[in-house]
Order: sequence, then structure tokens, then C-alpha cells
Amino acid sequence: MRQFKRHRLFRSLLILAGAFLLLAAFAPRASADCPGCIRFYDMEAPVGIGGVGHGSHPPAIEQGEIAPFAMLFLNNDGTPYTAGNISAEINHPVGSLNLPAGANANSISLGMHGSGQANLNIVMTFPSVVGIYDIQSVSFASRGSGNGFQQVTLQASLNGGVSWVDMSAVTDIPTSDGVISLSNTNGVVTLGVPNLLVRLHFTNGQSNGGNLQNVIDNIQVNGTVVPEPATVAAGLFGVLGLCWHQRRRLKLLLPRSRST
Repeated sequence: MRQFKRHRLFRSLLILAGAFLLLAAFAPRASADCPGCIRFYDMEAPVGIGGVGHGSHPPAIEQGEIAPFAMLFLNNDGTPYTAGNISAEINHPVGSLNLPAGANANSISLGMHGSGQANLNIVMTFPSVVGIYDIQSVSFASRGSGNGFQQVTLQASLNGGVSWVDMSAVTDIPTSDGVISLSNTNGVVTLGVPNLLVRLHFTNGQSNGGNLQNVIDNIQVNGTVVPEPATVAAGLFGVLGLCWHQRRRLKLLLPRSRST
């Protein structure tokens, strides 16, 4: 009898462990090729303003060409950025930087012109019922120039775009090819914000001319996505149902084991 009880306990533990593994499957996961990558913007087609793509692409957790997965090009007041100041740069060297394994073929980069006319804000929307996005950093491939945008800051709006707070320090944009990584060093809490907005805020442009001044590509938005309570509840009900079913099976097996 004691040996059977130990056997039943061992089986129950195995069942419980399997149930929790099943529950873990409900949580969104990042690709192994882009750890923590919630969105990935590679500027590829289908194209939008200026001939560059707006959508989030593989290997990000969230992918799509339309809202909420498409990025927006806006002025400080929320109006559309001048389309003529954005261009598609074909086979630019920065297109090979910050490019994770598993991404599609990359041939288009985002060019910026007329940097002295207005600040450029690349805005990414993260709507959810309760706020499921914990944004930790944003990185991108970049080349600056002496009269292009000089600095960039990672910012968040916790009130639907009414105001913005700095998540990162104001960061200089080098004139050489490289990768700029902006971390949430200011500890801005984005988890629990239903209408979360995150943007790259480009400032201090020096030129009103049409020459190419900045090039960027391969924007990675990194962090975690926490399932909403309704999703977790559904998973828990599934776990409880599995455990109840297995308990009934064990009870049916109990008399047979005693007889032997």
C-alpha cells in the first residue's frame, strides 16, 4: 500500500508539472533569433510614406503591416511628418547592421532629409486592455552626418500622446555606420499602460536642404509581453480540467492496484 501511495504521488507530480508547462505555452515568446524582440521594423515592402515599409516583420513576436503594428512618422504636435523628407535608400550599408537571424532579405533603409525643418518622431503603438507591454530598450542601425539630426531619445507616452517622458538619455548620433541602443535607464514603467505609445525622438537637425542627412534601419523594440488576465484565466481553467481528469483516472485505478 505504501509503495502504491508513493507511486500515485509521483504520477500526480508529473501530471501537475505537465499542466504548468501547458500553462506556460499561453505566454507570448520571443524568437530565439531575436531574444526579447517584440517588434522589428526593417523598412521593407509593402511600402508606405517615402517608399519605406511601416510594418513589423519576422522574427518579432508581433508582426503586421497595419495598426497597431505599423510605425508612424509624426511631428512633435502629432501631425504627419513631411513625406518629402523621407526616402527609400536602396542597399545602404546600414541595412546589414542590427539584423537578426531569421529576418527577411533587407534592401531598403530609411533616409532623412530637411532635418532642420522639424523634429522627426517615429511612433510605435502598443494598445491593450490592461497594458501588457514591458518595454526595456530600442535599438537601430544608423548613419548620421554633420548637419543631420544630431541626437535621439527613446520616449514614452503614458496618456495616449498628451505628453511624453524620456525613457533613455539624450544620445548623440555618430556620423559613422553603427548601432544605437537606447535603454530604459530612467525606469519608466510601461507595464499596465493600456494606450502605450513609444517613440524615437530625433532632434537638433541642422539642414533645410534636400541632401541625405541620416539613414536608419532595423529597429528592434525589446522587452516582454505579459498575457492579459483573461488569457491566463483560460489557461488556468485548462490546467484545472486536466488535473481533475487525471485525478478521476487515478481513483478508477486505485481498487485494481489494491487487489494486486
